[in-house]
Amino acid sequence: MVFLVVQPSRTGTRLTTASLATAVLAGCVSAQPAARPAVPPPLPRPPAFTGRPSPSAVDLATHSGDWPDTERILRTALNRLVGDCMAEHGFRHPAGSADSPAPRAPEDERAAVDLPGRRRTGYGIAAPSALRPRQPSSPVDAYYRGLTPDRRRRFDEALNGPPGSRHRVGGTHWGDVLVPREGCEARGRSALAGDGVLWARITYVPEKYDNDLAARISAHPAYRGVLETWRTCMQARGYRYSDPDDIVPALERRFRTAGPSPEFNKLEKATAVADGECALKSHVPAVALTVQRALVPELPRRDLRTLAELAHYRDEAVRRARAVLEETAQSSSSSSGS
Repeated sequence: MVFLVVQPSRTGTRLTTASLATAVLAGCVSAQPAARPAVPPPLPRPPAFTGRPSPSAVDLATHSGDWPDTERILRTALNRLVGDCMAEHGFRHPAGSADSPAPRAPEDERAAVDLPGRRRTGYGIAAPSALRPRQPSSPVDAYYRGLTPDRRRRFDEALNGPPGSRHRVGGTHWGDVLVPREGCEARGRSALAGDGVLWARITYVPEKYDNDLAARISAHPAYRGVLETWRTCMQARGYRYSDPDDIVPALERRFRTAGPSPEFNKLEKATAVADGECALKSHVPAVALTVQRALVPELPRRDLRTLAELAHYRDEAVRRARAVLEETAQSSSSSSGS
């Protein structure tokens, strides 16, 4: 069994926040958000399981459809809540005032293929680290680096709770996941999902379904048909591969045997570009996603029931997140008008 400790990253937009300012201008006190309950109420129970996945369940299982946009809403609302909480402890999150970007939509074929990246580094097998995309340093990183060691310790404890205070959540793709039981992160998650463990299940358990479904795509007739188009395109360019998934392992074996060389770099990039261009021409990403979404109802009934429950709870959490953001917008509007 794998035990993964999932802690908020100080660089990730999902888990970095800023406090909401309270302004006193010319004797005018800004409107404050209504006090939130210390213990948020639980989310409404899901309706009886029908045996068929709802549109929200399909989106959640495949991280497509409306999922990227609603995920942005959840992350942004969590940022606000954690930022408010951290401000109570005397800390701020410089990135928290900005909206969290939406995850990449699988429907965006060009983004999925990323031809510019393929031209630059191929598949990343032999690319030097200097050419690989780097995660930009976040304003929160700079803020954290500026704290004294003691303030860093208190920052970490305010965000994640004391060391060892973790919930264990099972049923994920990685085995058991350990998430904070106390601290501002747990408090923010509970405010949206009513329970930190439920938030973790909504976040991590669907990854398993996404991966399970992705592994079944290659056997579907619609996908096999589009692969034939992809193979014809690749053969016309001088490459003979049966499946896009075969390319990287083959090139990695060659790289391990022959080592780095300008010739390999050229081959890797040329192959990656040809693969990407043929994938776009034959619409491999679009067909793969269509097949994956169509396979959701074929999940085992037990998984479908769990997925239905998680989709229901996530929809309710999104409603709460929208209310948090609306509250924030109203507060900001009142502050600017004071």
